[in-house]
Amino acid sequence: MRYLLYFSCLLLSGCMIDYNLGLNRIKEGKFQEATELLTKAHAQYPKNPQILFSRGISRGFQENYSGAVADLTRAIKLENDHADYYFYRAYFKSKLGNEKGAIADYSKSIAIYPYYSESYFNRGVKLLSTGNLTEACYDFQYASDLGDTLSLGYLNIYCSSIKRPE
Repeated sequence: MRYLLYFSCLLLSGCMIDYNLGLNRIKEGKFQEATELLTKAHAQYPKNPQILFSRGISRGFQENYSGAVADLTRAIKLENDHADYYFYRAYFKSKLGNEKGAIADYSKSIAIYPYYSESYFNRGVKLLSTGNLTEACYDFQYASDLGDTLSLGYLNIYCSSIKRPE
């Protein structure tokens, strides 16, 4: 029965074995294997943004930040309405030292999904690192209001003198 299912899966173009195996390898922390499987899946389905997104995540966790940003940029070109695509591209841009690019991508993530507390928190951290304390504190407050507990510590440490937005 298993072989029949596998064979029928090979005949149907919608079955992405390499993609699914790649996702499993990411969950297992086997990022090199995941990247290889996702590269095979991408060769079969070059217009699938989820494959590029997943490979970007896998590359980023291997500290191949340039490769991660490239994959996420291509995923965004195919489908630009996913907050996660921008969130992770921002994260990996930040790892490359591109703080302004990271802030812009966190902002885009928030514009798509305004309840993404992690985007507010991470943008706040980037704003703080670039010297924009007031805007950073606003982001920490919004993130905290959305339930992000890490933001509370930043609010207490950096924002006690900042007047909160109404």
